[in-house]
Amino acid sequence: MLHHASFNARDPQAVATVLAEMLVATAVRAPSPPFPQGAWFVCLGDDFGSLLVILPCGTVLDQKAPLGIGFDPNMRLRSGSHVLLSTPNSTETIQAIAVRMGWHTELIDARLFKVLKVWVEDEILVEFLTPETAPLYRETFGWGGMASLNNKLRELESQMAAVLAAKAASQSGRKDEHLTGAMTP
Repeated sequence: MLHHASFNARDPQAVATVLAEMLVATAVRAPSPPFPQGAWFVCLGDDFGSLLVILPCGTVLDQKAPLGIGFDPNMRLRSGSHVLLSTPNSTETIQAIAVRMGWHTELIDARLFKVLKVWVEDEILVEFLTPETAPLYRETFGWGGMASLNNKLRELESQMAAVLAAKAASQSGRKDEHLTGAMTP
């Protein structure tokens, strides 16, 4: 069970407020200390106490720093981290909010489920399952899907490998055409 996750933002208050709108949640300023000045919570108000912690850009978790929170002025916001959240809002509502904020958004068919990707501040990936997309995700990764999950993942893996191999062959063929054409007198 995931209870909370954190990520950095250039404007934590604005990001928390908008994410709260997207999630039908509550944004509240985090206590400082122990959190750094300017940190915000997005509290979902569910039975699990789920929340997001939005930290000011440059905040790093460091076991040697006081309270485990340090600062890196050279921090990159883009990373390999992201979070997938469920919302009662529709795909269209989330997209409209993202557009209002100037954040890139796209609905992706991951073959096993669909997910709405939102690039918060155009740097941090937050994915959403809406009422339209959540059932297939739960069917795949929920308790009922565990018995067939490995088979589904291996099938997806094979399909994607074939698609990528075909794409690579096609691109290689175009390069060969280009080279052959350039050598023809």
